Order: sequence, then C-alpha cells, then structure tokens
Amino acid sequence: MDCHDPQELIDNEIAVHESAIRGLRTLRNTHASISKLPVEVLSEIFLLARLPPGISYLERHENRGWLNVAGVCRSWREVTLDAPRMWDTLDTSKLNSFDWAETLVARSKNVPLHVSCTYPHWSTPPAVLDLVLSHMARIQDLEIILDTSHNAKIQDIIDLRGTCYRLQSLTLIHPHSIPNVDNGGVDRFFAEIQMPHLRVLEVRFFELPPTTFMLPRLIHLRFVSPGTALSEILSFLRNTPSLQHLEVSDPSDPPESLDDETMGPSVELPNLSSLTYTTSDYQGTSVFRFLHYPPSTRVEFLSRSPPSDTPASVDDLASVLTRVEKSDAAATIEEISLTAVDDDFFHMQVSSHGGLMLGIYFTIDDGQTLPLLKLPTMLPCSGAWKLRIRGFHPVTVAYWTTFFTRHPQVRDLTAVQVHASFFRALLRPSENEPLPLRSVQHLLLSYCVIKKAKALLLKRVLEERTHLAKDIGFTLKIEDCRVGQNTIRELKAYAKVEWDGIERPGLEEDSEDDDGDEDSDKDSDDGEPAFISTAQ
Repeated sequence: MDCHDPQELIDNEIAVHESAIRGLRTLRNTHASISKLPVEVLSEIFLLARLPPGISYLERHENRGWLNVAGVCRSWREVTLDAPRMWDTLDTSKLNSFDWAETLVARSKNVPLHVSCTYPHWSTPPAVLDLVLSHMARIQDLEIILDTSHNAKIQDIIDLRGTCYRLQSLTLIHPHSIPNVDNGGVDRFFAEIQMPHLRVLEVRFFELPPTTFMLPRLIHLRFVSPGTALSEILSFLRNTPSLQHLEVSDPSDPPESLDDETMGPSVELPNLSSLTYTTSDYQGTSVFRFLHYPPSTRVEFLSRSPPSDTPASVDDLASVLTRVEKSDAAATIEEISLTAVDDDFFHMQVSSHGGLMLGIYFTIDDGQTLPLLKLPTMLPCSGAWKLRIRGFHPVTVAYWTTFFTRHPQVRDLTAVQVHASFFRALLRPSENEPLPLRSVQHLLLSYCVIKKAKALLLKRVLEERTHLAKDIGFTLKIEDCRVGQNTIRELKAYAKVEWDGIERPGLEEDSEDDDGDEDSDKDSDDGEPAFISTAQ
C-alpha cells in the first residue's frame, strides 16, 4: 500500500478529526441539563415513553418506538440496556428467535415479568416458550391465548407443579366462541395452581371452573362465556370476598325456575363498586335476586332479547332500582336519560358527577312500552338537573305529570321524537297547582314534527315559563326538527329561540297529525296503567 496516497492521508486525517468531534460531543452531552439527572430518574422517564399514560401492561399493543431513546447517544443506550423494567414485557408470539428471547430475559434481571403467551403459534419455537415460562415464579401478569381446536391444554406449556407466588393478574383466552370438551385444562389449572395474590382474573370463552379454595385478594373478575350456568358463576363468586369489579357476559341460558335450591345461598359482595351484566336471555335478570352488594355499586345490565313477560320481568329489576334509592349516592344524581324508540328497545341511564350510576338496556316487543314505565318510577326523587327523554309515543299526560313531579330540580330538559302528550304535561294542570318542572331554564327539541296543534302547545309552555321567571329567562333550542319559519318567528315572542335554520321537510311525519295526536292523548288518559297512580 502506498503510504503517500493523497486520498488515504486525507481519510486518515478525517478519521482523526471525526474521533475528536465524537469525543467533544460526548463531553458536551455530559454538560446538558438532562444528563445531570440521576440514572434512576432518567430510566423512569424512558419507562413512561414505553408505557402510555392510563394503559396497563395487558391492554397496550406492541410498541417499539420507545427503543429510539437507546439510539440518541451512548449514555442513553447504556441507561436503557441497564434498566430491567424496560425489558420486563414478553410476548411469545413476537419472539421467533431463542437468542433474542434469552437476551430479553437476561436484561430483565430479577424484576417481575408481564407475559403474553399464544399457544400453539407458528412463529414461536417451543424452546422460547420453555425459556419464558421457566421463569414462572417471576411472572406477575400472565395472558394465555390457547387454541383448543388443536387440542392444546394449559398443562402442555406450564408445569402445574408448584405455586405461582407472584401472579397478580391472569387472563385466559380462547380465540373461538365455543370451548372444547375438556375446557383446555383450565379446571385442572385452577385445581393445582395456588394463586394467593391474584387480583385480576379474566376468562374468555372458557367455562369458569369450580373452585374449592378462596381467592382472598381478587378485586376484578371479567368473565365471557356462553357455556357456564348462573349457578356455577355464583358458586365461583362465593370465593371472592374482596371483589370490587365484576363483569359477566353471555352466561348459559338460565333455568326456567331460579330458586334457592338451584342457585344456592346468596352471594355477599360487600366491596363491590361496579357490576356489568350482559346476557342473551332477559331471564338472566333473576340473578340479581341472589347478589347482595352495596347500594352505591354502579350497575349496568344489557339484554339482547326482550322480556317474555314484561310486567314480571320488570319486577326482577326492582331490587336493582331499590338499592339505588337506598344509597347515599342517590343524592348525587345529576342526569337521567330515558329512551324507547319505535318499541324496539328500552334504555335508562342514571349518572352522577362521578359517571354512570345505573344503566339498563334491553330490546322490547311491540306494545310493551307502557309496562316498562314502572322502572323510571322506581328511581329516587333526586336533585337531578338534567333530563333527557326520547320516544315513548304511547305515554299519556298523566304519566309524564307523575314523572315530572318526582324530579322538580331539572334545569336542562332534552326531548327527542316526543309527541303532543309530552308538551301538554309541561303545562300547569290548573291555577291552583304548581307548574311541572318549574325549574327548567333550557329546553332542547330534536327530531320533532312541530305543526299547528303542537306549535300552539309549545307556545303555551313558553308563555307560562316566561311569566314564571322573567329575570331568569328561558331558552328553547330546536335542532333537526320539522318546523316552519313562521312558527319559529311566533315562538321568539315568548323566549330566546336558537334554531338551526333548516326546515327539514324530509323528516318523517308523526304517526298521526297534530290534531289526531292531541285527540288520541285525551282519549288515552283514562287508560293510564294502575301503577302510575301509586308511584308517588
């Protein structure tokens, strides 16, 4: 090699200068403000970059963007590689190399592990599974996705001998909606593995196994399966005395008779704060008779099928509503929402400043709307200041009057697709009686057909409320309604009117015109259900 080659001499000189520049940059970085942070603080910042706020280990998706911090500088790379919590999450479906899996396990040192294991998986070598699950004593959160259509069982990948001392969260998932005959070995897993520290359990599309031991620290149970009977679910719950959050979805169809002999003794859940129950059979509401929980528990019930016997089925939810009435939280109710559109579904929500307190949703058959009105009359008289009504076409003036009397503090009223009986119930019954919902200051109308008779009713409503509190004022907001400009002009004489400015002639007419609707209301008042008069 010719040492006098000009290019080589220049390259050598460049290399010397580049090395000097790298050294200067490293020295400069050591004087940066962030470089003065302790290594422990810097590693916590990197960990936050890896885990977005509010997302738990089991909820987040694979995100390797956080590894960019390791490429910023030599110092940051050293911090990243030496921080075991940066490497404590292992998803075996993404570990297709034993060497890489071994590297991750080594970098995690002795910190608790968060593991997701899919079995069988085409890209995961058996040696990788063996390596990761050989550290079972370190696993704190474990997710097992088991394809039992291949006759796979939990014991095929986990040595059931021993106790999982660290395990705090366990998720068992079957990717198909129907589990196989032997339940994927879940029953044996629960029988042989002791989990004294388990706090969160999620079981999807496996049958919930019977347990003979207590889960004293379990606070969150989420269970989705079409195969487990309600009696078996109750049996499992008797071993979870500390449960705070319960989610049950799609249990098997309940037996025709749910009695004490079939279901066993009631389940006491003194610490329960939220209960979500979703079923394909409305008869499942009977399970509420066997659950004892605090009145302050937030409850959501959803049925994909209508009640077979509406009056009797409504009574099954009575215990849920009476618990709300007995709760101290009833005084914090801020908003009530009732929806019954086209006799297709019924939806009731009760909310406080802390969020949803009660949610009931189910489909209904034609002609079943009126019996359902027993549900909102069970709600406690409260300080709710927001009320939202949608639909309820068969409802009469007498019912609306009774319901309005129970909620005198309402200030914001929203009415969607309501008929003339709703407006008539807002009028003063007589000179000697108080004005219904006298505190209302804002009325929002949406998807209503406001023609002659209904427009006259609305003007009377506005006139009475304008005279009641001239100093406060009254605001009427109209959106997506079939209404003419002349009607809007007349309404503005009585209140402040906010209109979207579109007459929307394409909206469907009422089932009857306004005059017919009005006559129908008058004729139907005598047909008020008997429970309305006793619901004060």
